[in-house]
Amino acid sequence: MGGGLNAGSPRVRRILVVAGEPSGDHHAAALVRALAQRMPIDVRGVAGPALLAAGATAVVPQERLAVIGFSGVLSRLPDLFRARAALLRLAREWRPDAALLVDYPGFNLRLGPQLAKLGVRTLYYIAPQVWAWHPQRAQQMARWVDRLAVVFPFEEDLFRQAGVDTVFVGHPLLDGLEPEVDAATLRSELGAPAGAPLLGLLPGSRVGEIARHAQPMLEAAQRLRRRFPGLHPVVALAEGRSLERIPEGLLEGVAVLRGRTRAIQAHAAVCAVASGTATLETALLGTPLVIVYRVGWLNAQIARRVLTLPRIGLPNIVAGAEVAPELLQDAFTPAALADRLALVLGDPAEAARQRAALAVVRTRLGGGGAAERAAAAFAEVLV
Repeated sequence: MGGGLNAGSPRVRRILVVAGEPSGDHHAAALVRALAQRMPIDVRGVAGPALLAAGATAVVPQERLAVIGFSGVLSRLPDLFRARAALLRLAREWRPDAALLVDYPGFNLRLGPQLAKLGVRTLYYIAPQVWAWHPQRAQQMARWVDRLAVVFPFEEDLFRQAGVDTVFVGHPLLDGLEPEVDAATLRSELGAPAGAPLLGLLPGSRVGEIARHAQPMLEAAQRLRRRFPGLHPVVALAEGRSLERIPEGLLEGVAVLRGRTRAIQAHAAVCAVASGTATLETALLGTPLVIVYRVGWLNAQIARRVLTLPRIGLPNIVAGAEVAPELLQDAFTPAALADRLALVLGDPAEAARQRAALAVVRTRLGGGGAAERAAAAFAEVLV
């Protein structure tokens, strides 16, 4: 697979893959492995480390396409245009049996129709969240998507009603969502005694997210340390990320760990989490959380005009109710965040209530095995 592996087989299937972000790269790799169990495949396209490890060939390295926010696209337009041209050239010259587009809607919703014009069948894994910002896009997708595998149950009816051949496969987060270490090991690393509450701070994985979220989170943590003297705040950072330009004193009594994100999510008493996949992970691990997010002025103005949902946090969208409070833009202040977190830290009954409310998220997402079910659905198209 990839680079011509299995190329001697007459049954080899050529797949053009586009996974433009790290999470998509990870989920696409699991799907590619599951497909390879069903048929010989040769996978080429936009790939990151996970897809490369699964045997794919990177025609465009995934890191060239990673952007954040509406305005972030502008600075990367030359790279995005070059990538699209390279992929269309690959489609014309290599003649893939299908394209596998994974999430990344800003790019894939433009590339997909162009691939269809070239006669390439299109498989889409992890639906673009058109229900949040552009519902009519679902009807447009019916013209060029041959099969769509969705990860949220409510998406199946939405896309089917729009005419898209759709199957709900479950959410890939349900596979392998284990903490890196157990609670005792995490507490030992933090120097936190048994029974001392842990406060998880997850500012996001991108540099811009950390810059906008870390300081108000740390200010809230210092307020809470004064109210709860035994509290142990801990910041979860992605590998290669750091806290920069943090005012003196805000890191006093605060631990910063890398490679322990899920352990912090699982073993903290409560977490403050930047909106995104990490909020869903925290909810699935059963830990109460407050969802926060800030973007720049331009992105905020655009979002106000295009978003159609009353809530943006994935746990709340899945549950159909506010199971985790949201503090967004100007509402995201250190004082407001500290007050929300204090409700859980200071009241065991409230903590239990929030944990019980989060249970509906896991129930609605079903069981594990999303990659295998998606592979089965896509294999029917590839036969």
